[in-house]
Amino acid sequence: MATDVHVHPWTREFMKKNAPIMQACNFFKLDLAKLPKSTGELIDEMDEAGVSRAVILGQDTHMTKNPAFKHYSIRNEELASLAAKSGDRLVPFAGVDPNAGRDAVTELKRSVRELGMRGLKVHGSANSVYLNDRKLMFPIYEYCQEAGLPVLVHTGTTGLGDTEIRYSKTELVDEVCSAFPDLKVVMAHFGWPWPDVAMAIALRHPNVFIDVSGWKPRYIPPGVFPYLNGILRDRFLFGTDYPMLRHKEWMEDFRSSLEKRLKPGVAQRLLSENAKRLFAR
Repeated sequence: MATDVHVHPWTREFMKKNAPIMQACNFFKLDLAKLPKSTGELIDEMDEAGVSRAVILGQDTHMTKNPAFKHYSIRNEELASLAAKSGDRLVPFAGVDPNAGRDAVTELKRSVRELGMRGLKVHGSANSVYLNDRKLMFPIYEYCQEAGLPVLVHTGTTGLGDTEIRYSKTELVDEVCSAFPDLKVVMAHFGWPWPDVAMAIALRHPNVFIDVSGWKPRYIPPGVFPYLNGILRDRFLFGTDYPMLRHKEWMEDFRSSLEKRLKPGVAQRLLSENAKRLFAR
């Protein structure tokens, strides 16, 4: 059974009130009528595709200077509630707005201690904060390293509208990992359009993982395969970017286009085994 490390617990109603998400739907050419009506559909779709667990990602933009994201936040209490109702099928990663300064760290600590958050999601472009901002981001990373919390970081471009890639450039993660060598970092979307940089960073830092979310398996760039099949085979993670990509859709494409290109044992590592390492303390 597989573990999806990159799921947004969005509903159709939530997505439609967020212009940047609607622009992403247009980018992915999604049929709006088929967007999930409720979070309950997530578990049903996981069951249909043989996905046993999924990481649901928080997001907090309540203090971002970008007005397009004023309706983008999801309260950590909501994530915790979804996880509790799932019978341990959903693993919650908190969201905090680094623009809140020390209050962001306070909220993260509360989310971990009181709500049971298992990690943190960072989207620098949504928050208009550089991933390597020493004043706003480093205190957050410091707590995550101390607490053993993995951090899933959006890297590279995004389908979201009204954002700037510069805040999430893949190369910025190198400085973060150099400053916090024991911090487990997941680089989302293999840092495209800089996948070579993502691979180089993972080679330099043994606690860096890479997720393949946001891409149908058939479109994963050829340059990724030597690392996925080789020296970094223990650090690639399956992710869909649900609901931009649905579980059945991803799995069917995986079986038909990607699995046969993987060396023995790599598919199991990608789908489940490497996620266990991510959460091991």
